Amino acid sequence: MLRKTGRMLLAAMVLLAALPTLASANAGKTSAELDKSAVEKGSIGIRLGKTDAIVKAKVTKGSASYTYTLTPNQAGRTFWLPTQMGDGEYEIAVLENVSGNKYRAILSEKVAVKVAKVTDVYLNSVLNLDWQDADKAQAKAKELTRGIESDEQKAKLIYNYIVESVRYDKELARTVTSDYVPDIDATLKSGKAICYGYATLYAAMLRSSGIPAKLAMGNSKLVDEYHAWNEIYLDGKWVIVDTTVDAGLAKGNKKITFEKKSSDYDAIKYY
Repeated sequence: MLRKTGRMLLAAMVLLAALPTLASANAGKTSAELDKSAVEKGSIGIRLGKTDAIVKAKVTKGSASYTYTLTPNQAGRTFWLPTQMGDGEYEIAVLENVSGNKYRAILSEKVAVKVAKVTDVYLNSVLNLDWQDADKAQAKAKELTRGIESDEQKAKLIYNYIVESVRYDKELARTVTSDYVPDIDATLKSGKAICYGYATLYAAMLRSSGIPAKLAMGNSKLVDEYHAWNEIYLDGKWVIVDTTVDAGLAKGNKKITFEKKSSDYDAIKYY
């Protein structure tokens, strides 16, 4: 949930419908190559050489596309991106900033994607939901769910913890920038977040517990602004859960419900 001042910034972060102007093709100084070793698991890697330039990746399937910023970068780092648009042919383009709004292509490749198990896509550690680097969030999830076998019980225990422990960060909502990606462990430590941070923390803790969880972004009847929430795979179906809304309600001593109505949510992007 965002204030109006932050709405378009978050939309710019996750929608980025058009790439900047292309200056020239295949002329970049930065090296880039694809790592296809996890395609069957629902993610593809982009390994960059060291660069100080802004580098973006555009992942396209049919008429749908997602754009990501791959910098700042360290030599040899692999950026893992989800293949969440279903099986089929994906086109991966990597572009390096030349100047201003001009970019040049340094890699363009088509990849045939066939995921062995669809829910695997939402277990992966990816660029804007890097749970494998969130040691504290992993440890907390393990602590909260120790001895629990049921995925639903685990999901509710983690949900209760976030709803009770994290409060809405009004200051960040006012100052958030277009390149903002939540730091999962920092959210856990500070106990403050905007909707993007709430949903990322919850998804990270669930995925580290072996529970498929989507980070969804779009619109909700429960929130005035562009919003982020989660969809969790429990008992063979996807369940909508909104820790941001429920944290606010709980702090106002209002009734909360774990599962939300699908008719109240309209997802535009999934991660």
